[in-house]
Amino acid sequence: MVDDSALITKCLEGNAEAYGRLVDKYSARIINLGYAMLGDRHQAEDIAQDAFVRAFKGLARFERKAKFSSWLYQIALNLCKDYLKAKSRHAKSADDEQLATMGGNPQEQAPRVVLQTELSQKMREAINKLPYLYREAFVLRHLQGLDYRDVAAITNVPADTVRVRAYRAREMMRQSLAPNVDTFWREKAAKEKGRSDD
Repeated sequence: MVDDSALITKCLEGNAEAYGRLVDKYSARIINLGYAMLGDRHQAEDIAQDAFVRAFKGLARFERKAKFSSWLYQIALNLCKDYLKAKSRHAKSADDEQLATMGGNPQEQAPRVVLQTELSQKMREAINKLPYLYREAFVLRHLQGLDYRDVAAITNVPADTVRVRAYRAREMMRQSLAPNVDTFWREKAAKEKGRSDD
């Protein structure tokens, strides 16, 4: 098994296949990271592709003191952050436009709330509602399974800060999901009771 440093050396010597091995090694993780941060599989794949292109272009500037994976996560997270900012600006201008055409009545554009029975969808929504820094810590620590030191290296904050953010994110998720978990189990029990009555 060739380590990342050896593959990077080969890449810098012009061996494109070596970079392909790095892409193979990390692509699933970076796509999963993008999906967890954005909630959109296609956008996650685009982010991953862009992250690998940027990493390849910047490989000569990569400092070997850090892990290649940490550096790649940083690039992908910055791309996610940029995407979310752009999406937020676009959504705000679209909301303003819609309000103007509706005569400024915000109640007319209240979103329809659709009851979801799938807990995974509710989890996805709860993750999307987390403030970005908490979402980042939660995704890296609990969904990607990285240790606090690695998350600290990726996010450029102390490990204790990461620990606090991950803890607060878990608490927010717990509060957000508690009613949905209760509903999920109630509906599941009702469906099972309905089947047994048939």
